[in-house]
Amino acid sequence: MRQLRPRSERTYSPLQDKTLASILRHLFITEFGYGQKVVFAEVMITRIFETLEPFLQSVSLLRPGQLLWMAVRRDQRKHTFEWMKDTPKVPVILDLVADEDLAALAKGEPLINIRRRRHARLLDQTLAQGGVLAQSDLVALGLASEAQIQGDIQYTQKAEDRILPYRGSVQDIGPTMSHKVDVARLLEAGYLEPEIGRKLSPVHDLRSVERYAQAYKNVLKLLDNDLAPEDIAAILSLSPGLLRRYMAIVQVHHPEVLAKNSHLQGVVAEHSQLHPEGHKS
Repeated sequence: MRQLRPRSERTYSPLQDKTLASILRHLFITEFGYGQKVVFAEVMITRIFETLEPFLQSVSLLRPGQLLWMAVRRDQRKHTFEWMKDTPKVPVILDLVADEDLAALAKGEPLINIRRRRHARLLDQTLAQGGVLAQSDLVALGLASEAQIQGDIQYTQKAEDRILPYRGSVQDIGPTMSHKVDVARLLEAGYLEPEIGRKLSPVHDLRSVERYAQAYKNVLKLLDNDLAPEDIAAILSLSPGLLRRYMAIVQVHHPEVLAKNSHLQGVVAEHSQLHPEGHKS
């Protein structure tokens, strides 16, 4: 004979099923064909809640002036050829309007100075939370033009003598000065490899910096030995874009090397105009 449950349990335990999880469970079973796979449906629902939890917690922590934004997750992959919908993302809380911004406005400080600090702050805060922003994110957040964003990043990097952690610099993607080129630029500025590693964002280990530095030195040596750019790219397994950026730095610091290379007669000026040495977005 079936044992009757206590009255209190019969009366009140159904209330425990008045949840979003039970609604989703019913939806999976009745509308998505999971009637014979209830366990799978429950596992999927649990995973959905685990995914949503960081967003719900983040929203509850927001203070005036802050916003919740989606950033690309900072991991060991570049995600260069992936659609954004297929790229791992992470929610981050950003100080869009900080107390320091309001104080600067009250003092009559030029807006461009406040904007530059804000862009650097947003990039730093995102990195600290395990994500990276693209320059297009900054355009959307501040309604500034691409040229303004690029100019702000270049100015701050020069003024603070560091590489800001936007997606192009952190994950080496896009039409940007990659870490490899940053290493070459800092090397020509007189920094030693250990110092260069600390200046990059994120910080690079010495072995990686030495490898990047050696690649640039090899390019310089082969150009000086009168090899054609396409041969150098093949020998060193460099992309044409990276080689052009290396050559732009060589043009600034060692113009005589390009000038005497028989394969570059008449094209040195073109390289320097199209790829001036400096940070790009």
